[in-house]
Parts: sequence; C-alpha cells; structure tokens
Amino acid sequence: MRSLAILAVLSLASAAYPANPKASALAKDADRLYKDNKYKEAAETLRQAYDADPNGLYLYNIARAYDQAGELELSQEYYRKYVALPSDESQPDLVKKANLAMDRIRTLLARGSADKRVNEAEKQRLEEDARKAEARADAEAAEARKQRQEFAEKERRRKEAENKTVNVRKLAAYGTGGAAIVGLGMALGFGVGSNANRDAFRRADTLALKQQTEAATRTTAAVADVSLIIGLAAAVATVILYPKGDDSEKAVSVVVAPMPGGAAASVGVTF
Repeated sequence: MRSLAILAVLSLASAAYPANPKASALAKDADRLYKDNKYKEAAETLRQAYDADPNGLYLYNIARAYDQAGELELSQEYYRKYVALPSDESQPDLVKKANLAMDRIRTLLARGSADKRVNEAEKQRLEEDARKAEARADAEAAEARKQRQEFAEKERRRKEAENKTVNVRKLAAYGTGGAAIVGLGMALGFGVGSNANRDAFRRADTLALKQQTEAATRTTAAVADVSLIIGLAAAVATVILYPKGDDSEKAVSVVVAPMPGGAAASVGVTF
C-alpha cells in the first residue's frame, strides 16, 4: 500500500510539472528502492531528485520514506517543509496527511524520549547499584583484611606471652631442678655420713665416745631426712613447672628406698 502511495505521488508530480529527465530517473530508482524496503536509500535518492527538480511532492515522498525507515526526526522535518510550502505548490489532502503524520511522529518521539529518560534513569540506577555493591564489596574485603590482621596480631601477642611464660617456667624449673640436685646430693652425703657415724658408734669403747657418735649420727640422719624432703619437693616442682610440649610426654618417678645408714632415699625423674 505504501509503495502504491508513493507511486501515485510521483505520478502526480510527473503530470503537474514539466519532466526533468534526471529527476524522473532518480524518482524511478527511489520507487524501486522503496519497493525493496530500502526506505532510507529511497529517501536519499529522492533528495537528489528534489535537488535536480525542486518539486514539492518530492518533499512529501522524502518524508514518507524516512518515516518508513524509522528516521522520525528527519521525516518530521520534511513533512514540515512540505506543509510550509505555498498552497499552489502543495495539495490539501497531502497537507492533511502530513499533519496527521506529524501528530503521530510527535507522539512517537515523545514516547521514545520518555522511554529514553526511563532507560537512562534505570541505567543510572543500575550503575549506582553497581557502584554501591562494589563499595560494599571493597568495605567487606577491607573489614576481612582488618580482622585477619587483628587476629594475626592477637595470635602474635598470644605466642609472645606464651613464650614468655614458657621461658619463665623454664627458668623456675631450672632453679627448682638445681635445688633438687643439691637437696638430693646433701641427702646422699649426710646419709653416708650417718652410716659412718653408726659404724663409729659400734666401734666406740667408752660411754662418752658412744654418746658423742650417737648424737652425731642423729644429727646427720636428721639433716639427710630434711635434705631428702627438700630434694623431693624441688624435683616434683621441677616436673610441674617445666613446660610440656604438645607432642612429647614427660613423667616423674619418685622412688623412696633405703640407703646405707637407713636415713635417706633415692628419686628418679623421667622427661
């Protein structure tokens, strides 16, 4: 129907005006392009025909071809040019159609403009949402890094405190271990001395000498007992104080056994 309409207009143009060979040939080319649905090319060809022959009907056909091509702003421009022609250069029915077409185009352009604004607003909203999401992701990543750093720092301080405690306990264990060695050594030494005094008591041939050796035996035996108790306590404290690793087992074995002289004992500690 639209092809027939443009052909009718072109026929009117040929009848109303002296033929211009170049314009007529271009008009025929435009009609062929229009039939092939090449509306924009038809409009451009008609513009060349109008340049060769400024026939007002070409303006109307240019507007229609651009209208079909979807070039609404160009179509509206050429409809206006046609409507603005003097009455003797235009046709009333085509002027009416041009005005109706411009009304339709204005509606479409307004709708398109509104849709464009909506699309732009939606695009801006999506971009803003994307920026906010990115900002949230950055903030969450920064918070995660901060938490990792805080945890690492807390863990470092914990390990430092733990190492400090371990070192203090080691020093204390070394001290009590030394005391245990000294105490057990004294217990052993005084135990031997007590045994020697007992032998001397047996060999004494006077009452005074027996009394003297008996007192010495009691004294050395008492010192040996006290030293043994101190040594045992220090040994147990050493085992308790010395830090225990996660993958090692430590045990203390305390064995009290008679020693020569009857006033001492032995202690064994296993780490």
